Amino acid sequence: MRRLLPALALAACTEYPALDARVTPAERTAPPPALVPLAGLLAAGDQQPLALDAGDDLSARASDLAARTGAAPPPVTAPDATLDAVRLADLAARAEGLRTGGLTPEQRDRLSSGPSLP
Repeated sequence: MRRLLPALALAACTEYPALDARVTPAERTAPPPALVPLAGLLAAGDQQPLALDAGDDLSARASDLAARTGAAPPPVTAPDATLDAVRLADLAARAEGLRTGGLTPEQRDRLSSGPSLP
């Protein structure tokens, strides 16, 4: 802590950079930028960006690109119920490990007793 105090005191004595000097006089006297109506931007954001059948088109384009490069297209797999069950079991085991904290009973007792003074 004593080593940090001089560094903090030295940092407190520094001058802030002159950020206003970076603005040119032409920018300072120019009129403010025009505001854009918000309704048009919000309406554009509500539109659906892709068609519902765009997945088939994208898959066809990916296959075409893979054929041009000579690479095999990535396999398309359907969701597997056994894979979901394995993932769920792994997540449950991980959650249980986080609940117990991975501590031995001795470590848990030592932590619950509080700090010991030297």
